[in-house]
Amino acid sequence: MTDTARENIRDWLRDAHAMEEQAEKLFSGQADRLRDYPGLSAKLETEVNYIKEHQRLLTSRIDQLGTSTSVIKDVAGKVVAAAQNFSGIMVSDEPVKGILALHTFTQMAIGSYKILVSAAEASADLDTKSICQTILDHTENRAAWIETELDSVTRTFLTDKAA
Repeated sequence: MTDTARENIRDWLRDAHAMEEQAEKLFSGQADRLRDYPGLSAKLETEVNYIKEHQRLLTSRIDQLGTSTSVIKDVAGKVVAAAQNFSGIMVSDEPVKGILALHTFTQMAIGSYKILVSAAEASADLDTKSICQTILDHTENRAAWIETELDSVTRTFLTDKAA
């Protein structure tokens, strides 16, 4: 692996770690905010546990590659997630906007992990590829679940508003 490829992978792993920090804050915040949707809220809390495991896997790999996570990137991710959660207070259709934010975020995460898997494969970094593929698989499953929730949350919201 060239030094440039190695540095790109390290940097992208730090970005992924920050993204998982943001995900933790975003998903836990939405779980709290969507208490009127108990099944959804419980599933979001379960997802937070997976997100924490993703953070652990990424931190371990980053350490193995001789670098460390980026405090600045991690804090920035948490600040952005807090702002996303807070912005929901200002809208009348908060549940719909909340599930949309989770959907959008998850699609970005899928793209990020696909890039990491491709870069790791091209660089013959099989350990990074394996970790990122594992996280990608879970994130794609999360995306499929959220996809079904778009309809469910929207219909429930509209029904509750009509009542």
